[in-house]
Amino acid sequence: MNDYAHAEPLLVRALAIRQKLLHPGDPDIAQTQNDLGEVYSATAAFDKAEPLLTDSLASRQKNPGPESAEVAQSLEAFGTFYSRTGRAQQAEDSFRHAVSIFGKTVGGDHPDYANALESLALCYGARRDFADADPLLQRVLEIRQTVFGPEHRDVAASLDNLAALKKSERKPGEAASLYERAISIWEKVLGTDSPDLAADLNNLGAIYELSKESKRAEPLFLRAAALDEKALGPVSPELGTDLNNLGLLYFFMKRYDESQKVYQRALGIRMRALGDHDPAVAETMNSYANVLAALHRDAEARQMEAQAQTILSRRNPK
Repeated sequence: MNDYAHAEPLLVRALAIRQKLLHPGDPDIAQTQNDLGEVYSATAAFDKAEPLLTDSLASRQKNPGPESAEVAQSLEAFGTFYSRTGRAQQAEDSFRHAVSIFGKTVGGDHPDYANALESLALCYGARRDFADADPLLQRVLEIRQTVFGPEHRDVAASLDNLAALKKSERKPGEAASLYERAISIWEKVLGTDSPDLAADLNNLGAIYELSKESKRAEPLFLRAAALDEKALGPVSPELGTDLNNLGLLYFFMKRYDESQKVYQRALGIRMRALGDHDPAVAETMNSYANVLAALHRDAEARQMEAQAQTILSRRNPK
């Protein structure tokens, strides 16, 4: 559920109880250490995560042994830790090792194998090795559809990852089709009013925005904005992103008056939510300046561009 604030104290308490009642090296202690380490990785508490993951892996390598599914789980957790701390090669190596062990233990049709394989594929995709990433993600999708059925949340997650890869490969038609399938599943799993739909709506809209079907983007961006505003409030960063996307669409469609109004609102939200020194604010300012120039409001456009440049220069001093 990604509810780490509630998960952490429960796992801390579980670990304390197990360490008090069980002998050092007990598999249950190692499991809790791994789980708590994953929570700390997810919340960027890396200094707390690493010793827990290290102890868990060392314990599991002794009991039940170096080629066990438990060790594969620890390697996968370390892969995520390395990914989040910018150690791409170590992450890739950890995920590859986890895939190998899961293949020998739980088998190549198991969800745990699919999860590790997906993480390895995303490493390949991050370094634009599409030829290796694509078949792995296709295999993950196949496993999940077989195990869980065609309308499971893990299937939707696979479709999202494949869509993002196709988008990076500059295959917008395939990406759009995958996002559409994912949205259909998420609507059934989460409900049609869930703000979690907004990310995929924006992703699909961004593809249509640059295609011959640009008109199909507008209802997607509007729906994403409505979902985020209802769930997160009128000044959430997510709503600012939705409106930024919508403003760009209107600019491309030469609907400059509408674009100006949307960008004005997006800028106000982003400044309030992120502060006036955030690069996202500079991004909106630069886009807003383009609209002002198109409306022949040149002095305002230059002033907006200057403000954006000031923000960026503060973050990237020479």
